[in-house]
Amino acid sequence: MRYTTYATNKFDLGVVKDSSLDEVIIAPKDLSRFSRNSMEEFYELSREAKSLGLKVVLEWDVLASEDDFSTFTKAFNRIDKTLYDFVRVQDPGVLNYVLEESTKPIQLILEGGNHNLVGIKKWKEIVGARLERIVLSIELSKDKLEHYCKELSCPIEILVLGPVLLFYSPRKLLSPLLKDRATVEEEFLEAIGESEESPHKGFPVLENRHGSFMFHIKDLFLLDKLSEIESIGVDVVRVDLRSTDIKLLPKIIESQDDISRRDLKLAYGKDVIRGYYSVNKSDVLFKKLKNSRLQRKDENYIGEVLEARKSEYMAIHLKGLFDLKIGDQLKFVTPEGKEHFCKVHNLKDSGFKDQEIVSKNKLALINYMSGVWTKSQVYLEN
Repeated sequence: MRYTTYATNKFDLGVVKDSSLDEVIIAPKDLSRFSRNSMEEFYELSREAKSLGLKVVLEWDVLASEDDFSTFTKAFNRIDKTLYDFVRVQDPGVLNYVLEESTKPIQLILEGGNHNLVGIKKWKEIVGARLERIVLSIELSKDKLEHYCKELSCPIEILVLGPVLLFYSPRKLLSPLLKDRATVEEEFLEAIGESEESPHKGFPVLENRHGSFMFHIKDLFLLDKLSEIESIGVDVVRVDLRSTDIKLLPKIIESQDDISRRDLKLAYGKDVIRGYYSVNKSDVLFKKLKNSRLQRKDENYIGEVLEARKSEYMAIHLKGLFDLKIGDQLKFVTPEGKEHFCKVHNLKDSGFKDQEIVSKNKLALINYMSGVWTKSQVYLEN
C-alpha cells in the first residue's frame, strides 16, 4: 500500500521526499478548490519535485461551469506537460476535455457522489486504459469498500487523514456578510459556522474564487485501520496535512502497526472521527429528524389541527377513523409535546354551518382553546 499527500511549498516537498513517498499532489489555485499557489509557484514546486525524483500529480478538481470552462482550459494549456505525470480530475466536463486534449494518465476523483458500483464501473470504462486510479468516497463502509475493490480490478485510493467536506456551493456565501464589501481584497475568506436549529457549531467555512466550502468540525482519522484497509484491497491512502503540520508525515509513514498509529491522534492536534468506515448508518437518523410528537397514533386518533384562530375556532382535518360529534371530549398533543383537553361545545362544517356531527375525512370547526396550534394531533378521550 502506498501513501500520497499534498505539497504547498518547498519545505513540504523535502518532507515528502524524506518520507520515501514516490508522488506528490500539487496544484495551482486556478484549477484547484483549495490550493493557494499561483501558477508561477506551481511551476517552481513542480520543477523542484521533479529534481527530487518525485512524480507530480496535477490536481484539477474544480467543478467547472459553462461560463468558467474556457478560463480553466486556458490555464491548463499554459502548463508545460513535462512538469507533471498525472492529471487528477473530478468534473465530468474536465474529464472529457483531458481525455481529448491530453495523453497523461488520469486519477479520477469519485468522492462527491458516485457511490454505486454500476456508475463507478461506467466511469472506469469511459477513461479506459488511461485510468491510473480511482479515488472513492469516504462515505463507503468497510464492507462496501472491500466489495468495490474486488469488482473494480483497478488501483483504489481513499482519504485516511484530513478534513471532511460537508457542503459546497459555487456561490460566495461569506463576502456578502461583510459590512464593507468594497474593501474585501482577500482571495480566501474563512469563518466558523454554527446551526440555528441545533447546538452544533464550530464548522470551518472557506470562501475563494471557486465558491464556498463547509467542513466537519472533526477531521477523518483512519490511520489505526491501515492494516485492515490494506487487506481489503485499497492500493493508495491519502493524507491531507494542509490544515495541520506536514512534519507529522514521517511519523505516519514510520508507524508500523495500528497501535502505534493510534497514538498519532494526539500528535495530530485536532478532534477526529472515523466517519462511515465501520458502517454507514446515515439512514438511521431519518426517524430522529421527525418530531415523534407529531407522528400519528391510530388508537382514538381523530386528526390534525390545520388552523387555530384565537377566540374564534380551531379547524381540524378529520383524518382518523372517527366522526366528530357535539359533546366529544378531545385531547390535543402540541408539537412540543404538551397535552390539552377540551369538550366540543360548538361544531361547524367547512361552510361555517352548525352541525351535530361531522364525518371523517372532512374539515370540522370547533370552539377555540388556548395553547393549541397548527400541527397539533387530536385524539378522542374515552
